[in-house]
Amino acid sequence: MGKTRKSRKGYKSRDDPVGLDSAIEELENGMDREFGQLGSGSIVQNIMDQLQSVNPEDRICGCHSLASLASKQEVREKVLQTKVVRICGPLLLDADPMVVQAAAGCLHNLSCEGGEVVEQLVEQDVITPLATLLEQFRGLGSKLVEEKRVRTLVDSLGLLWNVMEQSQTAIDIFNRQNMLEIVLQFLDTNRFPSSLVLVSLSLLATACDNNIPAQQQMFPHFHTLSDMVESEVISHQVKVTTGVLLLNMLKTQIYDSQVFPLLMSAVSGCLQLDARKLVSDWSSSVPLDEDDGDMEVEGASDVIKEDKVSDECKEVMKAQIAALEIVANLACQDDSEDSSEQFSDDDDDSDEDEDGKTNPEENLAHPMFVEMILKHQIVETILLRANDLPANVKQLSLTTKQGRSLINLHKQLVIHSFLCLSNLIDSLSLAQLGGCERLHQTWAGLGKICCQKEEDDSLPDLQLVEAASSAMRSSTAKLCTDIKASTFLNVTPSDLDQLLAVYSSPQAAIRTNIVNIMGDLASLAAKNLVDQNSCKILSLLGVWLVDSAAKEEDLRVVAEALDKLFDVFGEDDSDQIFADLKLLQKLRK
Repeated sequence: MGKTRKSRKGYKSRDDPVGLDSAIEELENGMDREFGQLGSGSIVQNIMDQLQSVNPEDRICGCHSLASLASKQEVREKVLQTKVVRICGPLLLDADPMVVQAAAGCLHNLSCEGGEVVEQLVEQDVITPLATLLEQFRGLGSKLVEEKRVRTLVDSLGLLWNVMEQSQTAIDIFNRQNMLEIVLQFLDTNRFPSSLVLVSLSLLATACDNNIPAQQQMFPHFHTLSDMVESEVISHQVKVTTGVLLLNMLKTQIYDSQVFPLLMSAVSGCLQLDARKLVSDWSSSVPLDEDDGDMEVEGASDVIKEDKVSDECKEVMKAQIAALEIVANLACQDDSEDSSEQFSDDDDDSDEDEDGKTNPEENLAHPMFVEMILKHQIVETILLRANDLPANVKQLSLTTKQGRSLINLHKQLVIHSFLCLSNLIDSLSLAQLGGCERLHQTWAGLGKICCQKEEDDSLPDLQLVEAASSAMRSSTAKLCTDIKASTFLNVTPSDLDQLLAVYSSPQAAIRTNIVNIMGDLASLAAKNLVDQNSCKILSLLGVWLVDSAAKEEDLRVVAEALDKLFDVFGEDDSDQIFADLKLLQKLRK
């Protein structure tokens, strides 16, 4: 799988970036109707007129309209084409603080819409007014940020974070203007709200990723960050995000650092929280068929309580997703330059035997990482986090906007669990993974997820299938390194038919995973040709690799198929089957 990284969308856009929904709901609904009737051109022109109005209320409404419609591709493209950002950007320096807050929220929402949008934001010079705005917060000393400006600051830092994720120009400006000094002020959890601390940590983590000047500036603050990771009163989300920052600062040196055991303890503690139960408990307390559009006065305290509980659920799941990314990246130590040099210099430490096959009792992970994984039983914990929500919980949650948001976030947690599991399986030895039988149980569970069909005959979730098939691919490869696995991987032609049905996926990454799984199963069958079932499996998969996978339109899938085909029939024992199936003639066609 390789190293993971946080989503390029960065800080998620808010439904209400300006905080004036109740005041201009009618305007927004009217604009939605106009969008349907007149198209994007009229909408964008109205927004531009509002942004250039002498009336602050009009400018605020223009920002809110732009933020609310940022997710509509047609409007977004028209906004970028007409360079509306050049009008909205300077509003970050408006004399009216409410206009500044609206502009920050609006531009932040736009920056959450992907890399192409961020490139346009940079090209239309959003960085200049943004940097000038942030300069106003330099040298705070013991002063506190006014409560009404905190939201502006959070959105401004979120905007800068998203831009720096995509733009080297933004990183260069960040370094040149020493903006790190500004952001560092907001790490004090005793003085600033967690939302501000969190976005500051995330921005610094991005700033330190392969950016040596920023890393060097952060080294003197190592102990402050270490104390945050160890703290018992700081939230899991802040602790884990601090861990991401430390990992980007120290890279492979983190394994030998005194903070490493603290980081792994924080990651373990975060992952042990039962997010599935939290969501289930929340769903049981929510009234059915809630109408999200109605404003209820009676029982408002109950609604606030429910929102608080759902926010806590979201914080836990976001923290766990970040924790999984940390584990996945730490498992890929061999991807880094340092580790590749370390392993390439010593042939005796190779993880392959004389036949070029991976030794199941060898691992690629750093010894300290392996020790922490086993100590905290992190593999077992990740498997628990990969469990889906009960069907009745999903059904209840789908009746509310908050519930739908929780379901989507939990799905991302499951996906990240599978991707992290894939990295761990690749990096740890078979024994460290609990042995052949336990890994086979995991393999079988992953197979069910890959092959399951939706009850309403809807299309399967491609993200989920890709993640599950990635973990299954790693599990199959690890199991097939041990000849004893043939007693567990006793698949039948019927089992193979179910997996081959997954190959019809429109996503090339899923098809590549299936090719690898089938190729490894064929290789395992080729080692046991005295068994009739193994011969049948090898024949079936050999023909499939040539007739289907090797004739793919996607070159990556074809390359994987041919590579597996050569591996499967590379030994003399399988020559007769190769000839009987007339595979050479098929390949020549």
